[in-house]
Amino acid sequence: MKNLKISFIIATVDRDEDLQRCVTSIEKAHEYKKDISIETFIVIQKAKEKKNIQVLYQDLINFYYIEELGLSGARNFAIEKSTGEYLVFLDDDAAVNVDFLEVLAKRISEYSEVNAFCGKLLDYDQSTPFSVLFHGDKVKSLNRWDYQYFMGSAHVLSRKVLEKIGYYDKQFGVGSDYYRGGEETDVFFRLKAGNEKVLYLPDLVFLHPITLPSYSYAYNYGHAIGAVMTKHCINDKLNFYIYVVIILKLTSRMAIRLLQKVIFKGAYVKMNERYHYGAWLRGIFRGIKDFIRKEVTIKRTG
Repeated sequence: MKNLKISFIIATVDRDEDLQRCVTSIEKAHEYKKDISIETFIVIQKAKEKKNIQVLYQDLINFYYIEELGLSGARNFAIEKSTGEYLVFLDDDAAVNVDFLEVLAKRISEYSEVNAFCGKLLDYDQSTPFSVLFHGDKVKSLNRWDYQYFMGSAHVLSRKVLEKIGYYDKQFGVGSDYYRGGEETDVFFRLKAGNEKVLYLPDLVFLHPITLPSYSYAYNYGHAIGAVMTKHCINDKLNFYIYVVIILKLTSRMAIRLLQKVIFKGAYVKMNERYHYGAWLRGIFRGIKDFIRKEVTIKRTG
């Protein structure tokens, strides 16, 4: 595709070593495919001091320091600054494969009618998938049931579609005052509500460390997912049943795990200690409750 320009967007706080690895991976992808124009926007929130990130291509890397805390707000800030036709959103502890730009350009050209992509998320050993979803090697058109493919560290959006559906909802995302996660899931469901096709591209490889969730992470993410599903139950009434079924599937699976812990003990106790199913479950129900209460308050004060 002629004159294609890609904007990388990274929001960060204080993970300098991870950020350095992320920036280096983008520069290596650029060296591998220099005929594709890129720019990178790194938005640093509430920094205690200036970052000492080593860059080879200073004209391609832009650093911004902002006082506002919140992943979605930082991404929105960078979107406004960017000029690329397609925007790649990366977590600060993620990276891209060396052939990332070549693969992305090829797929954009091949699927020119598509405005949203997500890729395969692997651990840094480049062989261990982030989840069982990423074992497949076929391009997949995602429906609402496939929302878990669309992860925060592995998605690409066209500028055109962002202008259509809107930017990230600032009430979702790490650092938010409301729901500390779920920002990419909200974007995914807004894409589907706008009748946008979303493709999973298994050859578009993102790298991300695989770690077990902490109790607070499990609770916060569950809280956010409960709120996201409730938001779209309210806003996407034609597909209300899908969000209800997703919530029922999530909560029933976690309830079964907790029941297994009580009845069978043994390995199930250790499984619950690793994955914190109780925290996920409490978070989901609290997210549903908090979002409904927030909506009711807004309407009353309206």
